[in-house]
Order: sequence, then structure tokens, then C-alpha cells
Amino acid sequence: MVDEDPVKILLEKTEKAGVAMLATTDADGRIVSRPMAIQEIEADHAIWFITRVSTPKIGEVSGSQPVNVSVAEKGFWASITGTATVEGDVERKKRYWSKATEAFFGESKPEDPDIVLLKVDPDSGEYWDSPGLPATAVEVIKGMVGDRPARPGESNTVDL
Repeated sequence: MVDEDPVKILLEKTEKAGVAMLATTDADGRIVSRPMAIQEIEADHAIWFITRVSTPKIGEVSGSQPVNVSVAEKGFWASITGTATVEGDVERKKRYWSKATEAFFGESKPEDPDIVLLKVDPDSGEYWDSPGLPATAVEVIKGMVGDRPARPGESNTVDL
């Protein structure tokens, strides 16, 4: 895996996680995080979510306030920073719409103006990709008794 592109690893594994924590900053300067289903991560690295315009997070992403998208999934942890914009592209909403989406939005449809897309344009990201608990434990023990630090997985910081 060391030969793989770190950006590719970060984005593919983040998308595969399916759900991320989206962190924004409220009007009082507090960081607010909430789980969001990742709809897609595009080739240009944009991360797409679907939500309601009437939720507090929409006001928290206006302007150039930074946001954070983080995941923790079976030995993979990632944190991606960027900025977010709200979009109303009905065709894209229809593309993302599913039975699972309906479960969250009830009687609403993709054409409903209260249903919007949240697009995160990432600036940078950092991840740790662990080989799993047994291999990590072996590496930690090697680090404790050996002459080199433990290397329990791959960690990278990338510009996006």
C-alpha cells in the first residue's frame, strides 16, 4: 500500500466509510459535529452531502468558515478540512435520492427547495490507515523491545 497515491487512499477510503462527521462552527464559535451520509466524492475531491436548508449547519457554512469531514472506519481514521457551499441542483439531488434518503426526509422529494446539497471543497487531509489490531499490536511490541519506533500503519498529510 506504500506505493499507492496518498490522496487516492484518503478519498477512496473516506467515501467507502459511507458516513462522516461534518464539523462546523456555530455563531458562538463552538464546534458542532453531526453524522452525515457521504453521497459522493468526485474526481476533483469535492465531497457531497444532502440535507435540509432549514438545519443550523446551513447557516454555519456560509462565508468562508472552514469545515471538517472526519471518518473512523475499521482501522482507518481521516480528517479533511475545507469550505462548504450550499447548492440546489435538482438533477444531482435526484441522482443521490434513494429509499435510504427517503427514510430521513419523509414525504419530501428531490425537487423540494428545503432539500439541498452541501458541497465540501477540501483543502487538506490527514489519515492513518492501520493494518488491523493484531498487526498493530505486533508493531507496538516491536517498538517497545526493538531499536526503532513502532510503525503500525500508514499516516499521511495531503494537500487537496
